Amino acid sequence: MSTAADIPRDDERRLTRALALVEESQRDPRAACEQAAALLAQNRSDEAACAVFRALGLARKQLGDLPAARAALRTAVRIGERGGFALRAAQARTSLVVILADCGNTQAALAEAALAEAALSGLPGCALDLARLRVNLGLVLQRTGRTADALASYSAAQPTLRDHRDARWECLLLNNRGTLLAYRGDHSAAQRDLNRAAALSREHGYEVLHQGTRHNLGFAALRAGDLPEALRQLDRARELAQQLGRRTESVLTDRADALLEAGLAEEARECAEQAAEGHDQSGFAFNAAEARLSAANAALAAGDAATAIRYARGARVAFTRQRRPNWATWASHVELAARFAAGERTVRILRDLVRNSQQLEQAAWLITAQESKLLAARTALALGRRDEAAQLFGLVAEARRSGPARLRVVGWEAQAALCELLGDARGAGRAVDHGLRVAAGYAGTLGATDLRAGAAMMGADLAATGLRLALNGGSARQMLLRAEQWRAAALRRRPVRPPDDAAFAERLARLRAVVARISTEALAGQNVRGLQAERTRLEQDVKELARHAPGGEYAPEPRLDLNALNARLGERALVEYVRVDDALHAVSLVDGSAWHHALGSYKAVLSEFDSLRFSLVRMARRHGPPALQHAALRAYDYAREELNTALLGPLAKRIGDRPLVLVPTGSLHALAWPVLPSLTDRQVTVSPSARSWLTAMNGQTPNDARPGGEALPDPFGGQAVLAYGPGLPHAEAEIAELARCYPLAKPLGGSDATAQAVAEALDGAQLAHIAAHGRFRSDNPLFSSLELADGPLTVYDLEGIGQAPATLVLSACDTALSGIRPGDELMGVASAVFALGTSTLIASVAPVGDEETRRLMNVFHTELTGGLSPALALIKAQHAVPEARGFVCFGAG
Repeated sequence: MSTAADIPRDDERRLTRALALVEESQRDPRAACEQAAALLAQNRSDEAACAVFRALGLARKQLGDLPAARAALRTAVRIGERGGFALRAAQARTSLVVILADCGNTQAALAEAALAEAALSGLPGCALDLARLRVNLGLVLQRTGRTADALASYSAAQPTLRDHRDARWECLLLNNRGTLLAYRGDHSAAQRDLNRAAALSREHGYEVLHQGTRHNLGFAALRAGDLPEALRQLDRARELAQQLGRRTESVLTDRADALLEAGLAEEARECAEQAAEGHDQSGFAFNAAEARLSAANAALAAGDAATAIRYARGARVAFTRQRRPNWATWASHVELAARFAAGERTVRILRDLVRNSQQLEQAAWLITAQESKLLAARTALALGRRDEAAQLFGLVAEARRSGPARLRVVGWEAQAALCELLGDARGAGRAVDHGLRVAAGYAGTLGATDLRAGAAMMGADLAATGLRLALNGGSARQMLLRAEQWRAAALRRRPVRPPDDAAFAERLARLRAVVARISTEALAGQNVRGLQAERTRLEQDVKELARHAPGGEYAPEPRLDLNALNARLGERALVEYVRVDDALHAVSLVDGSAWHHALGSYKAVLSEFDSLRFSLVRMARRHGPPALQHAALRAYDYAREELNTALLGPLAKRIGDRPLVLVPTGSLHALAWPVLPSLTDRQVTVSPSARSWLTAMNGQTPNDARPGGEALPDPFGGQAVLAYGPGLPHAEAEIAELARCYPLAKPLGGSDATAQAVAEALDGAQLAHIAAHGRFRSDNPLFSSLELADGPLTVYDLEGIGQAPATLVLSACDTALSGIRPGDELMGVASAVFALGTSTLIASVAPVGDEETRRLMNVFHTELTGGLSPALALIKAQHAVPEARGFVCFGAG
């Protein structure tokens, strides 16, 4: 080993600069690369060069170039060994350990660690270097599933690091160990380590380490079941990475897992695929395999079993090559689950699932192990092996009493299945109730609408089991109660604003301005690609900030009170549609008596629904020559007759000519119900659920509830809002006409009708009428909007209103369309206002011509101010303007 005394003064200064460069590589990797090039121009074979190449390797890793990092560190080792610089060679090997592991070559990483340890053990005064080596070795052991060995390595290193006050390496140790403890489920210990690492990195200005700690705090929060906190930390970690010029793929992988936990499968898949592609490009094979496994999980949740199998198989092969048996076991689980989802029920998959569940338990993947065992039980049942199925169901059911929500839900699913198998329908029903309460409690921890709606996926299988039990039991009342148990629950709780509401409002305002510029500049023929990119980025910011909101106080909902529902229905009939697989059913509730009606294939109904909507679009927009218009009319008449027969024919005798409350399912939420022949000129109101309708009725004001009466000068006492947005030819004239019905209302139009002004006017109003272009965003329903003077008023804007108008009329096309999630959770403008206190909404689910809309609204408000309820006023208006039957009355009516 060389000493400082042996080195000429110039060489000593060069070595000092080279060693400082090792530290600089962690703070400013680009600057470190530039300085390294200057130092290497002087000499590429001395001790300083060895240290410079090590610094260069570390910098290249920070910049995401693993091949260059590996090459530089290999060169450092070679120079050190050839020149007799044993300490520098061992230090370079220490750094190389992690690089090789990142590349997926864990065996080579362990071999390098052994060589470095042998060298350092033979040199005096190397206790600190040995401790640092043990930190890197612990990381590799951790990644290969040798958790006990990893913890021992960290424990051996920590006292020395503290004695030498080596804050950087202690921070690395705490960060790594905190992640390991989170994997093991020791959440308190994980938080202690990670919070200490965050404090150390912040105190000493280690920005890169602080970003990594934020990332791991997000991962730990996800493992502990705190989804809003996980998303907040992960989003902050990604923001810091971007500020530091670091790659964000690892954060994206964990963010994908968080989104998947929230039931947002497509968004999770997009995130994971982006991460895998980025890791592939930068050579991080270790992380690429994990990202591909996340993509497999997301594809499976999205219903794409074939892609899930392909991704999971690729991840399994990569994990096996990297000598990561625990991860390979997890990938095997996803592959087997996808094969099960694709319909495979064989002795082979049963054997593989049982073996996989045992391996997962050994690897401490506790939730996944029970999921694998549950699939094995269902496979055994499908194969007629009832005893084996009962045994497996019983083992999984043991997990139902404690642990994370997802584990308990899986346990209750198994208990319900076991009871069914043993012929205990009551026990199965109780298990469903318990499991859905757990799932609802989990959803209650979430504040954002899309997270709550997505979380319904957790209870979807249990809800389906409950419906099937009720159907098999032959009780229509039970079917109705089961359908209501897990339907549109997110709509019944007000969304929570994010903690940083000022930043949220600022992003929404910027988004509104960008969207307005896109519209203006696109019409002028200008290139708006940059603005479109800015819009996408701002929308992402808005989504992320909204998802940081915790759920607040949560109280379990009692079971639907059928007596109260019957009392409120009076002479009305309730018809609630439900699906069990492809079978469509309806439950009618008339005079306190419930009846079940089998309606046939849901897919067949959807086929006619699509035909009807296509015809309505063509007729409203008058596309094509007269021959095509006549064809559209014929298709329209045929489709509405077929839908009428399918959806209402079997119920005709039961419901007679009573007023109806309809609760659709799936895509039927978007049906223009007034076009069906049986519903023409009949009082009809549509609701997301029977419970939502009952809530809306109980929240009515006297003006809403009146069935008829005398005209009043202004029945809403000046608490009416009239507003119109740009681009609708009839809007200004429409609002001017309506102002005669509401002389105390102050119309908002032109430049006055900004999003903020309209939102403020809506807050607490008794009635509001908005004539504006409506845009439904199927890609993200919460960005569905009404176009106003300064840009879109989105669902996110509406969720900031204190009290939505009691009666809201949206005079524009498609404003009532909603995105539909499992559990008939709806997301869109229409669904948002009900969560905020609206009792009745009049809005369109299909295109209606501008002139027809203006005429309809004129008649509607004349009848409304004449004393009719909104539902009856709409009937009168549509009788006068039958072309406007795309408008539907939602809520109380």
